[in-house]
Amino acid sequence: MTLPLERFLASRRQVLKGAAAFAAAGAFGGRAFAAPSTPITFAGWQYQPQIVDENVKTFMKLYDENVTYELITGDYHPLAETKLTAGQHIDMLYSEENYIARWHTAEWIRSLEGLPGVDEIKAGMFPVSVTSLSLPTGEFCGMPYYAGYNTFLYNEEHLQKAGVEVPETWDAVLEVCRKLKADGISDAPFHGMWQQQWPNMSWNMFASWYSEGAKVFDAEGNFVDEPALRKILEVYQTLYKEKLVAEDIMTLPGEGVPSYASGRHTFMVVHDYNHKVANDPAVSKIAGKVRNALMPGATHSTMAWTAAYLMGSQPVDQERVWNMLQFFGGKAKDGQYHVIKRWALDFGLGSAYKEVMSDPDVVASFSKWRDLAVSDKQLGMATARTIGKEIWFPEWDMFMMQQVQEYIRSGSSTDALVSGLASKAQELKAQYQ
Repeated sequence: MTLPLERFLASRRQVLKGAAAFAAAGAFGGRAFAAPSTPITFAGWQYQPQIVDENVKTFMKLYDENVTYELITGDYHPLAETKLTAGQHIDMLYSEENYIARWHTAEWIRSLEGLPGVDEIKAGMFPVSVTSLSLPTGEFCGMPYYAGYNTFLYNEEHLQKAGVEVPETWDAVLEVCRKLKADGISDAPFHGMWQQQWPNMSWNMFASWYSEGAKVFDAEGNFVDEPALRKILEVYQTLYKEKLVAEDIMTLPGEGVPSYASGRHTFMVVHDYNHKVANDPAVSKIAGKVRNALMPGATHSTMAWTAAYLMGSQPVDQERVWNMLQFFGGKAKDGQYHVIKRWALDFGLGSAYKEVMSDPDVVASFSKWRDLAVSDKQLGMATARTIGKEIWFPEWDMFMMQQVQEYIRSGSSTDALVSGLASKAQELKAQYQ
C-alpha cells in the first residue's frame, strides 16, 4: 500500500487527539463585531474535519456569525445519541438517513417544514433525495450533505488478461472470480465493504440484495425471506469459502479502499465516491484502469441514500441555525453552493441538487474518473432504503451485520440466519410499539 493513500484515507477518517470540541471563533482568530455572543453549536463526524473548519470560517465571515464546532470521533451515531440522551444542546448535526425518524421521534431534532424557501429547495432536488430526507409522514426534515449510491467497480486490465466480459449476474461473478484466481491474475478477485460498521457491510448488503430484486422488508416493515435474498447470502458465503476474497476482508481499514487501490482485486462493491480514489494516480496503483458497471443481478438496482444536516429541536435561534443549514446543505445567501460544490470537486461526493450535478465544472470533474452514462443509468435504477425510516431499524441493522459476518465466516445454515433476522425484526418492532 502506498503511503500517500494511507495518508489520504487517514485524513478522511481522522481521529483528532485531545479535546473533541473547540470554539471555531477562537480557532480562526477574530470575528466580525456584529457576531452574536451565543454560538451556534455544530456536531459532525470524522470526514475531512480540517475542511469543515474552513467551511465554518467561511460561514462566520459571510453571516457575521459565531459557531462552536465539535468533532465526534469514533462510531458517530451511537456517540451522538449518547450526547443527545444526556441532554447536550446541539443546534446542527450530521446524520445518515436511517437515523432521521428515530431522532425526530426522540424529540432531538425538528422538522424543516414551513421554514423560508423549503418548497423551492425540495423542487431543486432529485426525488429520491427528498424521500431520503423526509419523515415517514412526508415532512422534510434535513438538508442534504451528499447523495450517493453503491457502485460496482472492475479492474479493466484484469478482465482483458483473463479474456472475459464484465459479469452481469451473481453466478457470473463467481465464475469469473474462479477463472481470475485459477489464471493467477488475482488471488482475491472479489472485494467489498464487509466491515461491521454502519456505512460498510450494511450498505454493501442492501445494494447487493436490491441488485437481485430482494425486497428485504415489505411495506409493513416485515422482513421478507425470499430466494433473491438467500441468493446474495449464499454467493457471499461461497466467495469466502472458496477464498475468492481477502481473508481479512471483514476487518480491513478505510472501507477496504486501500486494499482495492493496491491492484490486488478485480471487482468491488463500494460507495460511488471511492471510484475517484481508485482512479487517482496520487494514491492508487491502478489509476486509469478502474471502470464502473451496473450492479450484477436480476434487476441491476443498488442502494441510494442522502446524508443530512439536521436542526436541533431547540435551536439557539431558528433563523441563524436555518441560515447555517442552508449554507452547508444548499445555497448560501450569496447564491453559491460553497460546501456542496467543494465536496463534489475535491472528493467526488454526489449532490442531491440537480443544478449541482449538471454544473459544467462538476460534470467535467466527474467524467475524468467514471463513466457518467453508466452512473446516471445506475442512479436511475437505484432503490431508496425506506425501511431506514423505522425507528427500530438501526438496532436491527447492527444485528444483521454481526449475524451476516458470522454466517459468511462459519459457513452456517442460511435457514438459521434468515430466521434469526426475521425474529429480530419482529422483536424490535414490538419493543417500539
